[in-house]
Amino acid sequence: MRRFAPIALFAAFALAALGPIRNYDFFWHLATGRWIVEHRALPLTDPFAVASDQQAWINGEWLFEVVAYGAHGIVGLSGMSIVRGLLAAAIFTIVFFKSRRDLLLTAIAFAGAMNTFDLRPSSMALLFVVLAISARSWWAHAIIAAFWINVHPSAILAPGIAALSTRRATPAIAAALALLVNPHGWRAVAAPLELLSFVDSGAFVNAEWLPSRPMQFPLLYFCVIGAVIAFIMRRQEEGMWWRALLLAGFAFLAIRHVRNQGLFFAAFPLLMPRFEIRRVIAIGAAAAAIALVALRADHRLGIAPERFPVRAVARLQATGFPGHIYNPDQFGGFLIWSFYPQRRVLTDGRNELHRTYIPEYARARSDQRAWRALLQRYRIDLAVDEYRPPLAVRDHATGAQKMMPASLAYWPRSDWALIGFDEAGMVFARRGAFAAETIGKWEIRGVVPDAGRVN
Repeated sequence: MRRFAPIALFAAFALAALGPIRNYDFFWHLATGRWIVEHRALPLTDPFAVASDQQAWINGEWLFEVVAYGAHGIVGLSGMSIVRGLLAAAIFTIVFFKSRRDLLLTAIAFAGAMNTFDLRPSSMALLFVVLAISARSWWAHAIIAAFWINVHPSAILAPGIAALSTRRATPAIAAALALLVNPHGWRAVAAPLELLSFVDSGAFVNAEWLPSRPMQFPLLYFCVIGAVIAFIMRRQEEGMWWRALLLAGFAFLAIRHVRNQGLFFAAFPLLMPRFEIRRVIAIGAAAAAIALVALRADHRLGIAPERFPVRAVARLQATGFPGHIYNPDQFGGFLIWSFYPQRRVLTDGRNELHRTYIPEYARARSDQRAWRALLQRYRIDLAVDEYRPPLAVRDHATGAQKMMPASLAYWPRSDWALIGFDEAGMVFARRGAFAAETIGKWEIRGVVPDAGRVN
């Protein structure tokens, strides 16, 4: 019976994690993989967004992108949802084995990690964390670090993990040197540190880079508190200090930024002191944790239509209208995947490549003249916009203030025609860029999709 337990656990994890692609970055990763395969090279600068700074693009995730693009070519978008579930199952089945078959801690870690897990390079980093903590030889640490640095920048943690987990200098040195085995050399190691500096500057707001708040992520804090108590109780046991120090580092990263929670939960079962719990209680609690994930999850295949303007973009594709596309950053990846190279988007989620644009955009959102200048500067003829709360506008004649749907303020119908919308976004075409009869074939008149919406 014991030999079938890992198979049953893998299946339970896979079914619980099965769900649509929700991460906005997934599609620019996919598009980058396509670009690399087609050009048989890495892009030196960003080829996709018109507002990106034309500086060197240090893409430390290229290996994931190529593999993801290849997998998509085999299984399609619906199949990638299944791949997402299989990836989660593979990682946490390995965690189960590496934690000496601690079912309860593995199930708790799985439940915690699913808050931020998706098909993305940072999720692959969870596997490298597990392998690095478990490795003992210098050459194993070198191989892990060399692959990791080409999948996700969190590989800069590899030398520290090697130093603490082996308590020897040689594996740490081997891991540090292996980080240079990438197309960008030392710059791939420096890039994530530069990004952290940019994040700390407050120049932009991204939910993934916000601190993990206790009321929003209680399981994280329960696990951290539980770990503190466990290590205090077992402080006299041999080897506890390096486990405590390493887990404290992962806890700090997870609390500091939401995006790092998966790293903590991947390490949690491997580093926690072991306590004897009755088998029936452990199995019941683990089953409940996995079931809770399964019951709360969305198990549709493909991509989540409430997060991506799938139908609206399909209508824009049908029009054949050319031109640069305005978009909020979260839609950038999906639009790049849908339209490049025929059309280029304005921006996307790679904040480090848009340092000039980000403050420019922030000013334009509250200044009508700056807004128009921004659209003119980037030669925007099309727009795929999100739904926003109504705006308070003042009547210059009467001085009275009233609420206006945001789309009427940013995309006045005298200048922009509504040509499509769905539950995620709206599509507009600039009247001056296309013949009136052509616009007329596609325009949706008398409809304000965001009227009465409160976001």
